[in-house]
Amino acid sequence: MPSRARDDALSEVVGFVLILALIVAALSLYQLYGVPAAGREKEIAHMNAVKDRFVDYKIALDSLWVNNMDYNRSGVLLSTAFDLGTDSAATGGRAFSLPILTPAGSGGTVSVKSGGANLTIAPAGKEPVTIPLGSLTYRSSNNYWVDQTWTYQGGAVFLSQEGGTTVRVGPSIAVAKTRDGNITLTIAPISLEGSAEIAGSGPVRVETRMRWSDSSSLDGDYDQVNLTIEADNEMAAGAWERAFGEVRQRAKDENVTSLPTPELFDGNKSVRLTIQPGTDKKVLLTVHPANYTVTIHNAASLVE
Repeated sequence: MPSRARDDALSEVVGFVLILALIVAALSLYQLYGVPAAGREKEIAHMNAVKDRFVDYKIALDSLWVNNMDYNRSGVLLSTAFDLGTDSAATGGRAFSLPILTPAGSGGTVSVKSGGANLTIAPAGKEPVTIPLGSLTYRSSNNYWVDQTWTYQGGAVFLSQEGGTTVRVGPSIAVAKTRDGNITLTIAPISLEGSAEIAGSGPVRVETRMRWSDSSSLDGDYDQVNLTIEADNEMAAGAWERAFGEVRQRAKDENVTSLPTPELFDGNKSVRLTIQPGTDKKVLLTVHPANYTVTIHNAASLVE
């Protein structure tokens, strides 16, 4: 074979190898930087969607008890659906179990449980009433973004991540001053009952039914009212401490300046907020109990 022909063939092979190396390098860079960036963007968008769903859920449950408090209609249904994970494919083109061109889909777990935290309303001179709050929780299983836990409890929405918890929506507790100097305290202790959990990445449906709630026996005028949350862990109690702090701050906007700072006790697993008026003044307490039963179902994403 002539030397020139061998050189031409060798040049073609070298050129092909260089092009292949360039393609592999480009795919490696995309896998290293592009795939995580795309996955992180999708998971952030999904976490924002979960946040909106929990805020909508809080508003919807508040609307149910407000609109039905004069009729107490048992069985009124609220149905809420959302995706547990991102819309990325959980399976697909992979090499050595690592994504190549598309980010791996995330997942999550939604659960409802009774109890978990109790609200005790203790007016001065009257037998206190303890109400189990229950909770609806979503825990993410993200691959590219920080994991988050969203919790609806007692009319409040909490966000937990990396060992910290913050209040995203405050509880249904209102404190204000009347023209004659008394303090009005309005509470809607929302109680969830249920025991279910679903994990995965597909859509789920959360069904919430309103149950019969007897009128509260606590309504009246008192010298002082204590609100106490008994949580099952320090993080939950700390979240309620911040929630009570927001109630106290909103009370200042209503010219109520006599509320002390919420205090943690019982090994930082319980927190108390004291509502006390000035001398010769009263706390006008109104309680609107609302009970709900929550069930969770898989929601079909494809009908054949």
